Amino acid sequence: MSNGILTSRRSDAKAKLQASRLASVWEAMRDDGYDALIVPGRGLLTQYGYLEYVVGFCPLVRLTYAVVVPGHQPIMVTPTSSDAWYTKMATDLADVRVAGQGDVISTQDNLPAAVARVLADYQVDRGKVGMVGLKHIVPVGDFDDFRAALPDAQITDATSVVGRAKAVKFAEEQAEVLRSCAIADAGMQAFEARAAAGVTGWELWGDMQRAVRSRGAREVLIMVSNDPFFNAPPRDEPIQDGDMVCVYTEITGPNGFWVEKASLYEFGTTDDAKRRMAELCLESHAAAAEKLVAGSTAAEVAGALEATVTGHDVEFGIWHGHGVGVDHDTPVITKTDSTELVPGMVIAMHPNFTNHEQTVGASVSDTYIIQESGRAVRGSQLDQRFTRIERTV
Repeated sequence: MSNGILTSRRSDAKAKLQASRLASVWEAMRDDGYDALIVPGRGLLTQYGYLEYVVGFCPLVRLTYAVVVPGHQPIMVTPTSSDAWYTKMATDLADVRVAGQGDVISTQDNLPAAVARVLADYQVDRGKVGMVGLKHIVPVGDFDDFRAALPDAQITDATSVVGRAKAVKFAEEQAEVLRSCAIADAGMQAFEARAAAGVTGWELWGDMQRAVRSRGAREVLIMVSNDPFFNAPPRDEPIQDGDMVCVYTEITGPNGFWVEKASLYEFGTTDDAKRRMAELCLESHAAAAEKLVAGSTAAEVAGALEATVTGHDVEFGIWHGHGVGVDHDTPVITKTDSTELVPGMVIAMHPNFTNHEQTVGASVSDTYIIQESGRAVRGSQLDQRFTRIERTV
């Protein structure tokens, strides 16, 4: 499998994809009556995706804004010349502006004022302006500055405008999802190659990091946990005989696409409580996967998952799954989300169970692509099973 589209550099394939994405965003803007969008982003999971989707790049660390006006290329407003240079290397944008020196704790930078000048240049500073990521990306200080710099604009939360567009993937994007899945699989294979009773979480985490980073992974969450919950930091304690270990590899590939893969392992022979929790988790995951078809709702998928544990000593540690793609996407797999699944959506399913006492827990995860008909395509090439590790060091 080739490297495909890389967010760090230009290519004809990337330019074609960005044109399709931008057209989708413009259509969504027209549907909701927006004259312009302000799209923020920084290089963090849950915060890079909107910006990267509309321009094809997100700077590594600092908050950056793009302005989207229908019929025009996006305009980037970056906090440093360095960020502007990398943006130009990675995109075909003609207008990339610098409005600061990269301060993160002082008040020297004022990106909102520069964004307001862009809106004035395009004569939309008195119109309906949507702010994407208003509730979880835009700092409160910047929002105050936006309101001061745009007193005649109608500023509203427009997160869903870009969110609707990016939730459904083009064929080219679905291929990129599979490339990211192959990298996540390599992380899991690195775990299995080293795993043994007596090996520490640090050692396993390091091997898995090397496996995915050497294949181009950008944002990486790797968790190796024998806790009731899966999201533990790596530790220096060795895995012991009788442990049930949940291993997560969540990564963004060099193409910007986020995927999730997680499996359960028993070292030696686990006790009955752990084994039963693992079996319930795998059963629920399989039941949910059966419902990942076009026309189902997120609530119906969640209902199928929860039905498998009715009457058992099981509580839910986190929601059951969510859309993924260029960062996290909609829908969220809960019984309160009525979003209908459509072809091209990509869903990370991750049932996470504990018992009432929170002494035993289990979680697994896979990434699925919703098809026109039939079952969703699972991105991982690794079987989802409870794997026994017999080795000891």
